[in-house]
Amino acid sequence: MFVRLGQAAARRRWAFLAVPLVLAALAMVAASGLHDRLSYGGFIARDAESNRAAVAVRERIGRGGADLIALYRNPHHTVEEPMFRRAVEDSLASAPSGTIVSAMTYWSRDLPPLASKDRHATAVVIMLAGADDTGRVASYHRLRPVLRAAGFRIQYAGPVAVVDGVAERTLADVRRAELIAFPLVLALLLLIFRSLVAALLPVVIGGLSIGITLGVLALLNGAVETSFITVSLVTALGLALGVDAALFVVGRFREELARRDSVPDAVAATCATAGRTVFLSGTAMSGIALGFLLFPVGVLRAFGVGAAVVILVSAVLSVTALPAALALLGPRVNAGRLRRPWRERERERAVPAEGPWARLARAVMARPGHYLICTSLALLALTAPFAHVTLGFPDQRTLPVDAPARQASDALGRDFALGGLDAVQVVVTVPQRLDTRDGRQTLTAWTGGLVRLPGAGGGLIAATSRHSAVVHLTHDSAAEDPATRALVRRIRALPPPDGGQVLVGGLSAMSQDTLELLGRRLPWALLSIAGFTYVLLLAALRSVVLPVKALLVNALSLGASFGALVWIFQDGHLTWLVGASRTGYIDVAQPVIMLILLIGLSMDYEFFLLSRIREQYDATGDNAAAVATGMQRSAPVITAAATVVLVVCAVFAGSGVAMVKELCVGMFIAVALDATLVRALLVPAAMRLLGRANWWLPGRSTKSGQSLS
Repeated sequence: MFVRLGQAAARRRWAFLAVPLVLAALAMVAASGLHDRLSYGGFIARDAESNRAAVAVRERIGRGGADLIALYRNPHHTVEEPMFRRAVEDSLASAPSGTIVSAMTYWSRDLPPLASKDRHATAVVIMLAGADDTGRVASYHRLRPVLRAAGFRIQYAGPVAVVDGVAERTLADVRRAELIAFPLVLALLLLIFRSLVAALLPVVIGGLSIGITLGVLALLNGAVETSFITVSLVTALGLALGVDAALFVVGRFREELARRDSVPDAVAATCATAGRTVFLSGTAMSGIALGFLLFPVGVLRAFGVGAAVVILVSAVLSVTALPAALALLGPRVNAGRLRRPWRERERERAVPAEGPWARLARAVMARPGHYLICTSLALLALTAPFAHVTLGFPDQRTLPVDAPARQASDALGRDFALGGLDAVQVVVTVPQRLDTRDGRQTLTAWTGGLVRLPGAGGGLIAATSRHSAVVHLTHDSAAEDPATRALVRRIRALPPPDGGQVLVGGLSAMSQDTLELLGRRLPWALLSIAGFTYVLLLAALRSVVLPVKALLVNALSLGASFGALVWIFQDGHLTWLVGASRTGYIDVAQPVIMLILLIGLSMDYEFFLLSRIREQYDATGDNAAAVATGMQRSAPVITAAATVVLVVCAVFAGSGVAMVKELCVGMFIAVALDATLVRALLVPAAMRLLGRANWWLPGRSTKSGQSLS
């Protein structure tokens, strides 16, 4: 199949080039307005209790929601002075119509928590108009430039201000990263290939993959909740993996061109080897990425679709448009050489069977047990910090300390008795009307028990309707702290008022709901991904044992990267090196995202390495020689591909948003470990110990030259 595909690409190269270019142009037109339609929500499952609590505030009460908290500070006047009140109320009155649903101030009902401890500032709790998070952010964008008060400094905290700050910073970071990453990757490829033309091809494939994927996401925007996080991660992934896939193909073509006089034959051989591996690997990674669809969280599902599309597009372009371009270029793929002018046209030397990587493989295989144990222990030691991981929902700490929303949120927690953004939101519904004596007594009795719970602070009834009230319950611990989660569980365990209902929301409840939901779905996702990966590796490598070995080895490298992430971001070690501050927790969705992405990426390198070893084993029947030669011929390009991914991860890790930085740093560590300790030491040691069992397939001979080939 892949031989015929290569032959077709060589014969009809202009058609194979024109189709993807036209599709890319159309996709880029479709994607032109995507940024204006990005979602700001999708971080919590719709049926989670915390989300139902937020919906209940809007639908049952219609006010009292804390979407936005405006901090008014005047260093010369206090909240008790009439001019202070008049200035704040006049400012709120100037808000554009249709932006504010309700605003709760210090003077609404004489609410002391809404005045700062020094009395020079007040917090206004605002419920914004909008059917969803995106609509509320739009209201905030209309409101923010209008609110003014002479002599006052106005800052904005609250969930909407934080998510808007994260979106704004993330999209700016993506634009900056693209401007840095593309030239850096091109320079790196120039060093790898020593040819400008060969270096340009993978960069073009990566750019086309991103453009086509963003167009597809724009077309699917109604069905998929595409957010700013999706765009950021898909851009990084498309650049890294698009370049990776093309790098394998271009490298193999140059090798085949050195062996053959015919360019079409070299293209066909490239498609039959590297092209086949890239396509199968891309298919596997796309299938693995679709594992995100098993989680009913909008952000994860959108990223799963985006990741699957960008990986598959990269793979398809690498076996269609790229071979056509190589057929068109022929020996000119080596044009723009470093050191030597093009007129000295020389063939690329084929990769030798002997060299430093082969010598390393033989050294490892001389003492395989020693290397297997030592490498495994090192990876397990790196995994150890993950044992005390604390998972939390992203809050203002995901922003850099100089971000306006972060500064406002920190001021709210520091200067007000109200506390920060992590108050527990409790929606209480009673059968009696709350404007009657019985209704008020029922609510008072129940909230009295609420504030007496261990770990609870003060309770503030923010708003009421006929039968429902929303209570903001403060606490001393952080939202992700076990004590706060225990408080949420205690509230949910409280019997509701007779004939009534209680819903618990807020940041800690969202974190707990998400953690429980991911925990329920993760085993099924792991089983599905492991089974899918096993079947694909079994089909590609024709071995029962190698897929099991690959999954076990990948588990070690994944655990090590998770542990390193906890040690850096949660525990606060080496934060100066990655340009971060200690968060005290890891984003609750981070392990799921990293797990699925890194399984896919590890499979990519596993496919390429083991396919080369399989080729050698089929030719010689000598397991040790096949491992050494396969390592020598695949390790340089795997190292080059991994270096490209490391460069992309390092550039995107420059993001000021902690949850993006966490993911990119985690990916950097995992890829670095995978390309060094795992591929260079652990894999050859394990394959030497397994010997001929590596190639066992029931009903098939393990000798070369027989039915396996």
